[in-house]
Amino acid sequence: MKERIQNSKRALPLLFLTFLFFCPQPAYAFDYLRFALGVGSGYVIHEAAHQAVADVNGMPFKWKAGSGGTWVSSTNTTDSERYELASAGLGSQVLSTEIILNTKDIPKDNEYVIGMLTFNVVNALIYVVSDGIMYPNDNHGDIEVMDKAGLDRDYVNTFLIVHSLYTIYRAYYKTDIPVYMTMSKNEIKMGITILKW
Repeated sequence: MKERIQNSKRALPLLFLTFLFFCPQPAYAFDYLRFALGVGSGYVIHEAAHQAVADVNGMPFKWKAGSGGTWVSSTNTTDSERYELASAGLGSQVLSTEIILNTKDIPKDNEYVIGMLTFNVVNALIYVVSDGIMYPNDNHGDIEVMDKAGLDRDYVNTFLIVHSLYTIYRAYYKTDIPVYMTMSKNEIKMGITILKW
C-alpha cells in the first residue's frame, strides 16, 4: 500500500509537466494555484463519487485511515455493489471530462479546467499502470475491484487509455468532436459523432 502512495506522489511532476504542455505562455503564481485547485477538485470528485454511490444505495462503506483514497466495503456486499462502488470514481472522471469538453461556455484554456482535465487523464492512466501492470492482485484499486466483480480489467484499461488519449487530443487541439453517452443501471454506452446533418 505504501508503494501505491509513493507512486501517486511520483505522478505530481507529471501533472506539472502536463500543465506546462497545455499552457505554453508565461504563467503566474495564481495560475499554478488555479491549476492545483483543478487537480484537487478532480480528486475530490473522484472520491466523493464512491461515497455518493454508497450513500444512495445504502451500502456499508468506510474510508481506510492513513491510506489516501482507499475505501473498504463489507464482505456482505455483492459483486454488483462492489462494481458500482469501484466504477463510481473513474466514471465520475469520464463524466466530468465530457461535461467540460462538450459545454461551449466552459473555457478550455482556463488553468482550473486544465487542472481538472489533467487529473482525470493522469489518474486514469495511473490506475491502468498500477492496477493492471504493477499490482494486479493486491486487492486494492478500482480496476481490480471491478475485475473481481466481473468486468474484465482489459476492457476497462483499454477504455481508459483510449478515452485519455482522446481527451488529450480534444483538449490540445480544442476540437469539437462531441461524445454521446447513455446510461442505465447496468450499462454505460459511449460513442462519438462523426457526421451531423
